[in-house]
Amino acid sequence: MSTNAAFAGPVPGGRADSGGERAEAALAEGSDGVGELERWYVEQRAWPVHRDDHDRLWLEAGTEFDVVEVPAEAGRRALRRLIGYGQAALAPGPVALCEPASAEPARCCFFVAPGARDDLPELLDWLDWGGIDLGMRAYGAGDSIPAPAADRWLHDPLAVPPEVIALLATIAESCSRYALTRRAG
Repeated sequence: MSTNAAFAGPVPGGRADSGGERAEAALAEGSDGVGELERWYVEQRAWPVHRDDHDRLWLEAGTEFDVVEVPAEAGRRALRRLIGYGQAALAPGPVALCEPASAEPARCCFFVAPGARDDLPELLDWLDWGGIDLGMRAYGAGDSIPAPAADRWLHDPLAVPPEVIALLATIAESCSRYALTRRAG
């Protein structure tokens, strides 16, 4: 699988060479791109969505998925490593670049099985990463994230969100390395 932001084949507006030809044709015929994306999330993923007062599309975490969000560079590094392992048990599931609500740079969002947000502190302690600022955030029940646009998916948006424990050691190590290089630079 690709680790660039143009993966998004199955998502409306995704690249034609990634399997998004039909979606691009539908968008070209005058359909509302944002509405089409919303329908895709509801129909293909059955993910809860809502719109804010500015008509921005949000995904509701906690029932179908939780999200572990990390600095984009660290997330891309972790994704490359997870894909490189070539093991089904370490398959990363859906991964996207997400635009934060504030003026921060883009961050990498790993969509994982529900419950991850609540388990994360204990799991990080268990992996000896507890108490270390890795630049990691987690979203779960009661939280929403901006819905990634079609061209922001880095890894298969149709994959099943995996258990966070399968990915966490690799993600935490990548975040640690990223943090160390930022301090050294």
